[in-house]
Amino acid sequence: MNLSMIRHQFIRNILSLRFLLIGVVSFVLMFVQYWTAHHAGFILTKGAPTFLRDVMLFSPDGAGTGLYLFLLPFLAALLGGSVIAVERHSGRMKELLAREGRGRIMRTSMASGFILGGIGGVMPLLLNLMVAAALNPHMSFIDGSSVLDKEPMLPPFVLIDATSWAYPLYQRSQLLLILVIVLMVFVISGFFADIAVGSSFFTTHKYVELLIPFVASVLWWMLPALTDSKVPDQWSHNIFLSFYAGGEPYYRMQNYVGMVLAVLLPSIACIVMMIVERRRDAL
Repeated sequence: MNLSMIRHQFIRNILSLRFLLIGVVSFVLMFVQYWTAHHAGFILTKGAPTFLRDVMLFSPDGAGTGLYLFLLPFLAALLGGSVIAVERHSGRMKELLAREGRGRIMRTSMASGFILGGIGGVMPLLLNLMVAAALNPHMSFIDGSSVLDKEPMLPPFVLIDATSWAYPLYQRSQLLLILVIVLMVFVISGFFADIAVGSSFFTTHKYVELLIPFVASVLWWMLPALTDSKVPDQWSHNIFLSFYAGGEPYYRMQNYVGMVLAVLLPSIACIVMMIVERRRDAL
């Protein structure tokens, strides 16, 4: 890999309008999360104060989580998925090929695309965490044991259900849980961006690569309906990153399978695209 090229691609994208657009989208998502949680026709149930109540992925009350997870592939690709396409459309690709070689350019672009995609995907969550912590600087532990049997008509607020895959982390350390979730979103976003980078090897029109991870994510999310539930819902990042909800042990196990597939399948897809591109170039 070429560290100088990675640095150049990183700086160019961080200083681009795309990064600014992700910032704007981040604040829109935060607004949707807060408004729907506090003003969308119902009242938040009472519970111990914690800033995580207003944070996407953590709060069960706001609509920001679903919108964020739906847009995640596009946000990742927007910042990191066009590192190859920009070079090609700018006319610099021939110069780079002569100086670096196709294999080195592909490996370098995959690396920079992964880092940039991770930043683009995790940025809304990080901003949301900082803003929520500033507005409500409390981190109380809220018991996740469902007490419907005690108060069946008015159950207390539960941030993360005791049957959720994330609850053991939540019990051990809330900071550890936040770190794990941020890393998960970063890695998944990085692979979404790399799918866009790999797709750009085979596309000729501008911005097409930005849509491919989004379309792939939607299709993966729809597979349970298309296969009559032969593919579990829990395999989609849209489900296992909505981790505050619980379920039966089977569902938790399928969440873990989905996490593995979220890394394994994009890795295989990117490797295959790189191999095909190298062989196509050799011919």
